[in-house]
Amino acid sequence: MPLVTFTSDYGWNDPDTAAVRGHLYGEMLRSHVAAPLVDISHGIPPRNHMEAAYVLRAAYPTFPKGSVHMVLVDCLDAQLTPAIAMEMDGHYFLGANHGGLSLIRPDLQPKQIVRLDLKNRLELTDVESQLSAAAAHLLNRGTLSVLGPVLTDWKTQQATHPEVKNVQTAIVHVQYIDHFGQLVTNAHQDWLNAWHGGDPFTAVVRGRRVTKHATDGASLQDSGSLYTRMNRYGYLEIGVSQPGANGVNTAASLLGMQVNDPIELQRK
Repeated sequence: MPLVTFTSDYGWNDPDTAAVRGHLYGEMLRSHVAAPLVDISHGIPPRNHMEAAYVLRAAYPTFPKGSVHMVLVDCLDAQLTPAIAMEMDGHYFLGANHGGLSLIRPDLQPKQIVRLDLKNRLELTDVESQLSAAAAHLLNRGTLSVLGPVLTDWKTQQATHPEVKNVQTAIVHVQYIDHFGQLVTNAHQDWLNAWHGGDPFTAVVRGRRVTKHATDGASLQDSGSLYTRMNRYGYLEIGVSQPGANGVNTAASLLGMQVNDPIELQRK
């Protein structure tokens, strides 16, 4: 059964997320359709499309095909950034036409993209209500073409990519800092294999050389030691064994790193 997911930069304390749920369930009742609504995250930093894309890229494949993913990041004005809907990888994604959706799977071309133009629902003037109506329509096995005209010139954003400097050295970037303060880079396992061919490598982070590569929990017993590893979503990350609580003594805090900061990889 397809589900609806909801990702935003609204935070967890404000009433906005509850208002969106109200919109969506109201549209479900109107359309005589029902589906669970799953919150993926509302902790996305304001207008941070790259972090939202990473979270969605990791999460959406676990949901059934045909699920609808509402993405309300940097979506304050429906007039300046019209709402769009797209089908990609067997899923539907709804959001604003500011390029954020293009970062979710830059390696895939969407099957179809439409600009939402709900001519029979002119009372829906805000992006939250428009996306909710579109989500209910898709859950009811409606087609994208009914929601508006095909969009051929949708806005895209350029994702950062690992850069090979020479045979021995490459530059990657932090794309996400997780709840434990680990630095998730944009180096995917496939890219790493193509670059180093299985050879060991060292990560150089603000002058600190990280030589330990963890492959299981047993190699993470030395409290406070830095390590690299592949996370469950196939990306290289840099962490610290047994970090402190509340962001203390994490890899991000110890190394003074933020999203987009570079990290040098050196083949041994």
